[in-house]
Amino acid sequence: MAEDTPDTRWFFLCAADDLANPNAFVTTRVGAIPLVAQNIKGEVVAFRNVCTHRFAVIHDAASGCGPLRCPYHGWSFDAAGVPVGLPFNPTDFQLDAEGRRRLALNPASLAMCGRLVFIRVAVEGPGLEAQMGADVFARLAALSNRFTRRGELIDLDPAGERIETANLRAVVAAAALRLEALPPPGAADRFARAWTFHPAHADAETPA
Repeated sequence: MAEDTPDTRWFFLCAADDLANPNAFVTTRVGAIPLVAQNIKGEVVAFRNVCTHRFAVIHDAASGCGPLRCPYHGWSFDAAGVPVGLPFNPTDFQLDAEGRRRLALNPASLAMCGRLVFIRVAVEGPGLEAQMGADVFARLAALSNRFTRRGELIDLDPAGERIETANLRAVVAAAALRLEALPPPGAADRFARAWTFHPAHADAETPA
């Protein structure tokens, strides 16, 4: 069985909506390790948020929209993490295809629970459902697919149903689903996030 460490744990990152557009990205940290999930030409992938050339952080913002491009030398990366845009490569770096592959970004793991996106440092380890528990996984997946209309943050009935797993707190009421993501271990408060979702259809019932 894999050792339970921060690197092997899944952490809630965002809703799938936040990564729906090309070049959309969301970042976080687990301990000292910065991570990024990014939409690259419609494919959502995750890496350590560190350029493999001079180890600069690629995306400094908590979220945004822009290519996976290092600000230091302007290297850009494809969905496999391979540097594909290298300014001045013929004169300065002289990297062939194999050299570029050797400098691919270090991958991280992504998993979905309905429309909820989770991230992990380790590329191997227990699946999200196994770590979360089948009952909680199924409940969150159903809720995330039921409450699909994004809205303003609102205060929910404190007596409403609460689900807590990993760094995610979910509060469920008839009119809304409130998600709160606490920063993973070692992450700054700027990586805390909150969302409120409302039913896609006002007359729909909350899933059991």
